[in-house]
Amino acid sequence: MIGSFFEAIFTVVGTVIGWLFRPLIREIRTALGLDRPKTAPAGIKQRELHQDVKNGILAALQADKEAKAALPPGWRGSYSAISSDSEKIGDLAVGTEIRLVLEPDDPDREDAVRAEADLPDRSTVRIGHLRRGHELSRSIAYGRVRCWFAARRRTLRADAWETVLFVAVYDP
Repeated sequence: MIGSFFEAIFTVVGTVIGWLFRPLIREIRTALGLDRPKTAPAGIKQRELHQDVKNGILAALQADKEAKAALPPGWRGSYSAISSDSEKIGDLAVGTEIRLVLEPDDPDREDAVRAEADLPDRSTVRIGHLRRGHELSRSIAYGRVRCWFAARRRTLRADAWETVLFVAVYDP
């Protein structure tokens, strides 16, 4: 009884101290290089693909073929499926470029990456978040990731979609 009381007190005190010193802890982690970069450092140039490569990827996605074959050396490609509750997913055309945005302010997920796209009517649709374990945060921060909408499928839930994205990463 007494032991659990002291454990509870120490847990509360530790939580309060951790919360109060969170900015200091974040600075120490940054100084030690333990935090992932929130944005690309100054002077980092976004990796672009030649227009012929983009056209090849678009043609492969529209023909439901393997888009990896269109990537030049130094780039690798993969498909990723994410769930989305947005009905606007049905408005996306295959081959639409997708933005992958780091969400460094999400305390629950260190690797939170939001996928979103611009629709022809100038609105933005939030597709969803990449699943855990994607390991793309650093590449996204350094501008080495390009992403396209590849397909959509209905899920077992009537109001949800599964979105398939083709993700190309520059990995020299």
